[in-house]
Amino acid sequence: MTYHELKEKHSKELNAFPMKFAFSNEQMEEAIAELGVTKEEMKEKLLAIPGGGMIRKSDGKAFTEMFDRHHKELADTQQDDEFLIKAIEYELGNHEYIITYDPEATIECLSLDMADKRTAECFKIARGNYLRWQEEHGIFA
Repeated sequence: MTYHELKEKHSKELNAFPMKFAFSNEQMEEAIAELGVTKEEMKEKLLAIPGGGMIRKSDGKAFTEMFDRHHKELADTQQDDEFLIKAIEYELGNHEYIITYDPEATIECLSLDMADKRTAECFKIARGNYLRWQEEHGIFA
């Protein structure tokens, strides 16, 4: 499985999870109705999640388990150097490294430990590949 395929798999699972987001009173009413909860039951039956979201308390364990599994799958696949290099290349592009030259978002999103010698070497290779591709395609001079 490629890094992009893993991201798509995780994205599909996340998007299929019964959670709702609300940024207005109207959206809140729609969200709680779609989750099968009344306004009076909200505090008792819903959990807030980051970003203005909510899930049913009964789904809380499954939600946590999904994220734990996603984290483990990513960590397990990162044991392969080539996978890790491709993941870093992808995220450098995803986080517009060519514009910012700041690797922090890439490092953070992949939960990398740059103090680890292997990780630092994979990052160096990936960064070189990414910049070389950009140059070959005329992205920068």
